Amino acid sequence: MSSNICMIACRLLSLASLALASHSAVAEGESATSFPVPTVTIQTGDVLNEDLVVERRLIANDIALRTYYTSRDEVIGKVARRPLAAGAAIPVNALREPYTFKEGERVVVEFISGGLRIRGMALALQPGIVGSMVRARNVDTGIIVNGVVRPDGRIEIGG
Repeated sequence: MSSNICMIACRLLSLASLALASHSAVAEGESATSFPVPTVTIQTGDVLNEDLVVERRLIANDIALRTYYTSRDEVIGKVARRPLAAGAAIPVNALREPYTFKEGERVVVEFISGGLRIRGMALALQPGIVGSMVRARNVDTGIIVNGVVRPDGRIEIGG
């Protein structure tokens, strides 16, 4: 219950700070900027798609321009880390890239060294995001390996 109250208070503070930034920006003569905003409340884990995000013009200061997304294209396809209020600007730290695979899923691991390529199966020990370093346990040997997640969902282990 108290976490819900805290979440609501955090949203209100976020909206208030953006409103205050807008108010002070008008006094300083700063210009309006487009911000992507959700059309409905977005829940944690939801993927932002074209229908859920619109552009909204707001007066913004330098801090808001650095800490909130300013392009709709930057948020489409990303996943909400926490609930996002409808009509409010989206903080940069509120979204993440979608997972290529989840913890516990079977994944292909590929060892590459020069012209040598060896493929095997492993269990992901953490969720994978393209380009990130992850750990996986080889299903045949039980050895834990580290590698980089590739766009096709495999883990590449360099030699």
